[in-house]
Amino acid sequence: MSTYRIIRPPHLLSDALREFLLTEAGRDFSSLLDHFPREWKVVMMGGLLRDLVLNRLLRLEVSPVDIDLVIFGASSIDEIGDKLQRTIRTTNSFGGLKSQLRVDGAHFDLWRVEDHTNVAAAPKPHTIEQLLRHNLLDVDAIVWDPLTDELHDCGCLDAIQAGRISTMGPQGISREFVANQVAHVLLVAFKTGFLLSDDVCSLIATASQRHESDIRKILQRKKPKHASQIESFWKDLLSGGTPRCPIPTRATL
Repeated sequence: MSTYRIIRPPHLLSDALREFLLTEAGRDFSSLLDHFPREWKVVMMGGLLRDLVLNRLLRLEVSPVDIDLVIFGASSIDEIGDKLQRTIRTTNSFGGLKSQLRVDGAHFDLWRVEDHTNVAAAPKPHTIEQLLRHNLLDVDAIVWDPLTDELHDCGCLDAIQAGRISTMGPQGISREFVANQVAHVLLVAFKTGFLLSDDVCSLIATASQRHESDIRKILQRKKPKHASQIESFWKDLLSGGTPRCPIPTRATL
């Protein structure tokens, strides 16, 4: 089981996050927080933080399409939507909300902590550690609390340093969104070139038997320019090929 730790500032991402807050996306993030009651806790998780760590540790230039935010304290996803009336809102691939403050602004994916994969079944009160342990991949298991500037890590830093992607465990696997999860794994493998562990390969093989068409559609929607390259790696993986996305396939994203 991955070790959970709270890393207080200054830390690996202190400067990078300070720089982020000065960008247009960072200013949108700060404005978005102003829409919510003070008693709600909003944390950033996953993609942006993972990619900042990849840049800091490996000098790998990658950037996320969306910024993932998790909210503690909202009674329902509809209540979050009500607070975002003046923003551009749609639903996202995992049952949360997608929001933009401006037409050409950053995309934010928002969930209640209870709506994250299988967290509702975990003991209350729900915590950041529970949130991370119900994540699918260790390489994504990192949270930033903008109020305290603390990082909460549950395997992300170790996974990136090792160049290996593993699942957090069965609690992070979603029956409802398994096709989206497998597409996400393939996209992260394509971004990083990291070795996929046996448990990740098993998840991909099992899900592909029932959801191949859905996975392909998601890849084509999310990365139309690179979908054929990712599908080639995926096909090779299902045939017993290398669990590491080949370097020539990894175009700059």
